[in-house]
Order: sequence, then C-alpha cells, then structure tokens
Amino acid sequence: MATETAPGPIGVKEAYAKGLAALNAGQTARALEIFGGIHETNPNIAEVEYQIARIFARTDRLDRALHHAAAAARLAPAQAAVWATYADATALEGTPAVRAAFVAALRASPLPPGQKQPLIDRFGARSGETRPATGGAAPAALKSLLALAAAGKQAEAEAAAIRILSSHRGCALAANVLGSALAAQDRMEEAVAAFRSAIATDPAYAEAQANLAPVLLRLGRTDEAKTAWRAAIALAPDLIPALAGLGTQLLAESQPKQALHWLDRAAALAPKRAELHQARGNALTALRDYEGARAAFDTAVKVAGGRAPMPLMMLAQAEAHLGLDDKAEAHFNAALTLAPANAAILGAKGVFLQGLGRFADAESAFLAAIKAAPAVGENYRLYYASHKAKPGEPLIAEMERRFADPATGERDRMAFGFALAKALEDVKDHAHVFDYLDPANVLMRKANPYDIAEREDQVARLMEALAGMDWRGVQVPDATEAAPIFVTGMPRSGTTLVEQIIASHSTVTGAGELADGTVSALRLLIAPKGFRKASSIPPTDFATLGQDYAAMIRSRFPGAERITDKSIQTYLTLGLAKLAMPNARFIVVRRDPRDTLLSIYKNVFPTGTHLYAYDQVDLARHYTTFVRMIDFWRSLVPDWFHEIQYEELVSDPEPQSRALIAACGLDWEEACLNFHQNTRKVETLSVFQVRQPISTGSVKAWARYGDRLAPMLDQLRRDGHIKD
Repeated sequence: MATETAPGPIGVKEAYAKGLAALNAGQTARALEIFGGIHETNPNIAEVEYQIARIFARTDRLDRALHHAAAAARLAPAQAAVWATYADATALEGTPAVRAAFVAALRASPLPPGQKQPLIDRFGARSGETRPATGGAAPAALKSLLALAAAGKQAEAEAAAIRILSSHRGCALAANVLGSALAAQDRMEEAVAAFRSAIATDPAYAEAQANLAPVLLRLGRTDEAKTAWRAAIALAPDLIPALAGLGTQLLAESQPKQALHWLDRAAALAPKRAELHQARGNALTALRDYEGARAAFDTAVKVAGGRAPMPLMMLAQAEAHLGLDDKAEAHFNAALTLAPANAAILGAKGVFLQGLGRFADAESAFLAAIKAAPAVGENYRLYYASHKAKPGEPLIAEMERRFADPATGERDRMAFGFALAKALEDVKDHAHVFDYLDPANVLMRKANPYDIAEREDQVARLMEALAGMDWRGVQVPDATEAAPIFVTGMPRSGTTLVEQIIASHSTVTGAGELADGTVSALRLLIAPKGFRKASSIPPTDFATLGQDYAAMIRSRFPGAERITDKSIQTYLTLGLAKLAMPNARFIVVRRDPRDTLLSIYKNVFPTGTHLYAYDQVDLARHYTTFVRMIDFWRSLVPDWFHEIQYEELVSDPEPQSRALIAACGLDWEEACLNFHQNTRKVETLSVFQVRQPISTGSVKAWARYGDRLAPMLDQLRRDGHIKD
C-alpha cells in the first residue's frame, strides 16, 4: 500500500479528517495514501481499517478489502457500520469459504440480533433477491402494478406507480417500477431520479441499484454504473442481473480478467443462460485462453440446443485459434446455415479463410457481408486487407460516400477511412490516402485514449530492474531442453515474413504469436511497487518459467520438433527468456523506422493492443523505447540474438535467408526460399503479404507522402533515428 509520511500521534485526527475529505471528494488514491500513513503509525485503529476496506472494495481489490474489514471487525466488534462494510467485501468477493467465515465471525460478535440477521440473510435467504419496502401499499395494487410492468405496458405502469406513490411515499417497489417504465420510454434522466428515490427510501434494495446501472450506462456515466452494479452485488451477492451486468460492462471496457470474476459467478448461478457462457468465452478469448474459451462457447452452443448462430461462430473462432481448422470451418458453416445473411458471421469466416490463404473464398465471404450490411465499415476494411483495389471500383466510391455521410457513426467512419486509405494506395492515388488515414487514426485514438509517457516510464523502470544482473554467470538448475525460435521486433517490421521463412523449414512449426513467454517473464519481475531487480530472482524461478513454456508447447503443438514464437515484444524480456530456455534462439527484425511506423499507422490492431499506433508522434516515441531495449541487450549479451535488416532481406533474399537459418541452428533447406508456398495458417496483419514472393515494393514507401508524415519524421529526427 502506497503511503505518505506517517503522522505523529497528535496529528492522527487531523490526518484522518484529511483522508475522509479526500475520499468524499472522490480522490480515492489520495485518501488511501493518507489512511495508509496513519495505518503505518498505528495499525490498530478501527476507523482507519474500516476506511481502507471501503476503498479497496470500491476498486475491486477484494482480498485487501477483506483483510482490512476483518481487522476493523476485530477492533470494533460492536460497530454495525464495520460489519456492514465487512459484509459488502464478502459479498463482492463471493466465494463460499469467505461467506462462511464472515457469517461465523458475525454470529460470534456482540452485535444485537436485530442487526445481525439482515447481514446473515444476504448470504442465505436474500442472497439472490431483496424484499423492498412497500410503504403500506395494498398488495392488490402492487400485484396489478407488477402485472402491467411484466406485460410491457409502460405508460400504464408509470401511471399506476405514480398513483401508489402519491399516497404511499415509502413504497420503494413502486419507485423502482416507475424507473423501469420511464427508462423503457427513453426518459433516462427521469428514470435515474425514480431509481434514486427507491434507493433513498430503501437503501438495501439491490434490484433498484441493478436497474439504475444500465440507465447510467446508456447516459455515458460509466463509473456511476459500476458503482451501482457493485452496490447491488454487495446487497445481494447472487443477484444474477447485477453480476452479469458488471461483468459485461468490464468486458466492454477491455478488462477481461476483472470481468471473469463476475461472469463466472453469474454463469454458475444460471447455467442454462447461453449468453453468460458466451460472455465468458469472449473474456477468455481476450485473455488468450483459447481452450477455456472453446469450452465456454461449446457450453453456450449446447445450452442453446445448437440453434443459436452466434455461439457457433464464436466456437469456430476459438477452434481456429487452436488450429482445429476443420472443426472451425464446420461450425462457421453451421452458423451460416442458421443465419445465412448474418454479416458478423460472414466477416468472421472471411478472416478465418484469409488466415488459411484461401483469399478468393475470403473475398466472397466479405462481399456477402457487405451486401448484408452495407453501412458497416469493418467488412470493407477486412475485404481490402487481402483484395488489391483497381481504379474505378464501385466500392471505392461507395466508401467515399459513406465516409462523408454525417449519419455514419464514428466506428464505421473509422473503418471506412482505413479501407479507403488501403484502396487508394492500391490504385496509386497517394495524394488522397492521408485524407482518410489521418481522420481514421484520430477516431481510433478517441476511442482508445493512450499516454505514451506510461510506456516510456515502463521501459525505463524495466531496464533499471534488469541492470546489474550477471547474465552470463547465472546457473539455472534443471533448465528445459526446449529450443523455441523467438522472432521479435516492431510490428510491421517484417517479423511475419521472417517467421514464415523459418517455419518453411521441415523441422520447424510456425506457432504464431503465443505471448506466453513474454507475459510470464514479466511476471517474474512484478513487485508491489513496480519491478523487482532481476538479480533477486531465484534461479529455480527461471527453470520453472522455461519448463512451463515447454509444457505449453507440448500441449498446443504435440509432435512439433521446434516451433517459432512471433511474440513481437519478446525483446523486452530477452535475457530472462534465454536464462529460462538456454537452447532458445532469438531473431530481432529491424526495418527503416519510417516504413515501419507508416505501416503501423495504416493498420488496425486487435482491441486493446498497440494503442500507441494511432498517433504519429506516439509512434516515433514508441520506436525509441524499442531501440533503447535492443541497445540495452546488445550492450550486455550481443551474441544472444541475431539481427536481420528487412531491406537487406528483400533485396538479397538467399544469403540473408541462409544466415537467418544458420542463426536458428538449422541446416539450410531450399524450401525456406519458397516460403510463400507454405500453406500454414497465418493470423497477423501480414496474412496476404507472406503468401507472395519477396518484393522490394514496400521499401521507402514513406517517401510517397511528404509532409503528411511530418509529425512522425520530426520526432524521429529529434530522437536521432534519421538524419535527413
């Protein structure tokens, strides 16, 4: 826990007041800092433990929330507010063992029975629903009100709720129904007021909180929505709409790990709801747990009786990630049998077929998707990824019209912009490429805010953590014999081409971007406050890292003699990976940064990745962090990796390819020169290029665009990467 300087005993009350003021002002981090300082001085102040628990519960650090809530309860066992916060943390954490421990502690407390029982009921009789205050309203009137709401008669339900509230102001149930009726009529602000009234009348009304959250979400008040979801779960830990709602929102906000906590609970409580298993599968896919995703989507398919096309499509995508291509294609076809004009399924199948190199089939799928949903820009963008445009193509004029149409939404305009940039480049209309490319990137940055300074700080701290290590002197016991070939470098620098050349060798299986090694290596360095020194890592941890990676390879690529791993950020943890796998080889691909960064700027990356890509200055600054890391490793272990220059490879392929294969520890094979004939599946943005013979056509592509690249070029000059 980060803390400010601990206050002296006399200043504790003053510090506590400052912390409370910060918390009430929404300055959560500042409040935690202040309360943490008090805690360091005296860890036995119940009020401080209580406030720290509240903060951690608000931010989903539930293990810490439980720790401090339990401490507060031990220090002030007769305080009802302390037990209420402990109950909230328990409900949010949700596991049976934690619930049982809380209930046992509460039963043993001196809290009066009338205060104990409602908290106990949260984890028993009222775990999945609450009993709202009715304010003395007649049961018959309430029954009629609920019947109107259930029948979708929103105006009538609104009128009935108002009648009840006019004579029974304490009827939280009627206020909740009123809120739902108003929301159904798109009267969102009025709905918020009604739900707030229900909650004020009955603060324990979980369903009112759960109904408020999606209205706040529709109004764009995302943080308030999450607060409402959490409040509902704290009051009724098995309330399925709240668990599912919070999980779905977090998933939409690209927080799949956090989303799974809530979605897992919802799916366990409602195992027959296909959409919950589908959401779990989406979260697991985002986390690259494709086996888990496949199982979740398979469950969704079965729960839906095989009659729901979207789970079938998602199952196919998971199977494709796992290399189960025949099963994937069968499930894509099954989905399209159920929904032959579904643009999303057609587009997804097109991407799958692109990866297999079946470009004509892929183009047919994309054209069918465009026909089915002509206003959706994404399928145009995907189509032009493998289709080379010709002058006068009708689709180009159609995209220009839709791009300029004020009715086109930002997401679709962005996709049309990238598609048009690619098409215009194909037809050599270079003067107009950036008229679409710049606005498309502006829209991407708007949808994906990013601070490049965070990356720069991360790399600086990483190098500090890696410095001072005796890299050659570390002895790793029981290191794995696995010998993967890592291909690393900047995106769009030629890493896919290099991997394809290596994977064309008869003894090598191309595994694509696995990411497992880089992620696991970084975890070795993670400390409570940043990174720990690499020199403090026990050698056995390196051995475990390598053995785990080898086990993953055996599981996913049984029978493979050697694999390539094109996880392009391996350069960050190159030394750690080498210690973990002494037989591994590392290939670093370099390319003129002007061409590399232009190529990145022209493309869209998977959600949540490479967020620096959509701003020219950020691109150049990110490139500097790449160069710094490569220079760092070169200064320490220059013989641990082989560097290959893209421009030299494409201008003189055979000697460069021979040197590359030798650096991988392999004997030369002529197939490595015919890499474009390799039929292995490729799942990167270079899916089309690697099916073509080597060409120098993309060398110095940046020179076509002159001043349109000025922000990027100026930053590259400032950082010393180019001198012209």
